Formats: sequence, C-alpha cells, structure tokens
Amino acid sequence: MCESQILGKNDKMQDILRQITLVNILSVMLLIASIWLLVIIVQKKTGYMFRGMVFFLFCLLALIYFQQSEAKKHTLSDVRYALFPKRSLTLNYHVAEDSRTGTVVRYVFDDPKPRIPISMDRDGKYFHITNITAINEILAQMKLPPVKKGAKELSSITGNISHKNLYRWDDYPRGILVLERSICKNRQTLDSFNCLIAVTIGKKYRE
Repeated sequence: MCESQILGKNDKMQDILRQITLVNILSVMLLIASIWLLVIIVQKKTGYMFRGMVFFLFCLLALIYFQQSEAKKHTLSDVRYALFPKRSLTLNYHVAEDSRTGTVVRYVFDDPKPRIPISMDRDGKYFHITNITAINEILAQMKLPPVKKGAKELSSITGNISHKNLYRWDDYPRGILVLERSICKNRQTLDSFNCLIAVTIGKKYRE
C-alpha cells in the first residue's frame, strides 16, 4: 500500500480544518444572510424582515471585527482544540549523544510514539510539515525551543531518496534540528498514523 493510501482520514480532515479560517466562515454566512435578506425584501415577507436584518448585521459586524483583529488567523482546527483540548502529552524516549559527529544529540521515541500532522503536496509525492502546533507541543515536553515555521520533506529539497521522511531546520537555536517520521499503527484500533520516531540536534548534519 502506498503512503498516500496509508495516510489516515484523520490527517486529511485536520489538514482541511487548518485551511478554513473563521473569516472564511463568516464571509459565507454574510453571503447567505445577504441572499436571505434580499429574498425577504423581494417577496415582501415583513414578518421576517427584522430577523433577516439582525442576522445580516450580526454577520457583517462579526466579519469586520475578525478581519481587524488577530483572530482572523484562527482556523477551525484552533477552535476545535480550544473547545476540546487534547489530553496531556506523555512522551517515552531515550537520549543518545555522539560527539564524533559534531556534538549530536539524538532523542529516540519508544511506543506509543507521538502523532504528527503532515500535508501532502499537489503531486502526491512528498509530505510536508505545515502546521507546527503539534511539533512545538512535543518539543516543549522535551524542554526544547520551539520551531518558528514548517519544513518540507528533506528529499524534496535535496533529491536524495535517503532523505525521505526527514525534516530539517537549519536555523534552530541549538543547532540543526532534524525530525524523522514514520508510519505507526494503533494496536487496539489498527489505525495507521504518521508518527515521530526520532529528533536529532547537532552542529553538523551530514547529507
């Protein structure tokens, strides 16, 4: 089975939720309210006029407010996590240091390995990390600095097939950060998901 088939429905749904902002939703609601109010006016349904105007004004004012505030960046995924917060993250890992490769510290995760969100590119060939919320939650639990941006699958940059499932941040505060991804399976539900199997931090990273 190819990786695009293994990629679970949950990851795809999360990707959709991360792309829909509250401004997008309010814009659609304002359009619906405008059409409804227009229909009321044309059909002269005076009994619905007040409710139609209230709904239209509510959508309009809410859209103006969100467009002028930081909340315009919030997505459905953010709202979901705010209303239904995740259980506290518990990580099982061990640390190995290797000074021969340039003071490299490697964190290797034991089961159950943490889930990470990824996004498939348009060609369906590579998987990139675009949402860093889950990544930073993991790094925070490990008492490591957060990343400031996502990362493309390393093989899509280098063209080296051995760099598949790797993600690299060259500007990480403690050196060069490399995340290694794999496909894990929940033994109870038999659900396959993308998981983090290792984190490497070093002054040098040999390609």
